[in-house]
Amino acid sequence: MKKKIVINVPMHSEKAKSKAIKIAVAVEGVMGVSIGGNDKLEVVGEEVDSVCLANCLRKKFCFAEIISVGEAKPQPPKPPVPPLCPPPPYCHPIYCYDPPPSNCSIM
Repeated sequence: MKKKIVINVPMHSEKAKSKAIKIAVAVEGVMGVSIGGNDKLEVVGEEVDSVCLANCLRKKFCFAEIISVGEAKPQPPKPPVPPLCPPPPYCHPIYCYDPPPSNCSIM
């Protein structure tokens, strides 16, 4: 069962954001990490210990508050992307048509 954990961590710079992501990814069971609005770190994984994750973040940031822990909603499947342009009508995926050589020679 996947869990989604939302933790409030003060991340005021890009360096702090990357440090928080590195700490969260190092915890066992984490499958994905993202940063939401207002300094919220969203962690998705299986059998992730939220208290251990918060304690690891507190060691570096001195403040980490668990906002919510719940089931992660499955992502809807993405629709297939149509090809940009169709293949030319004279070309088959296995065999390509080469026009016959002309009888013209240049001397």
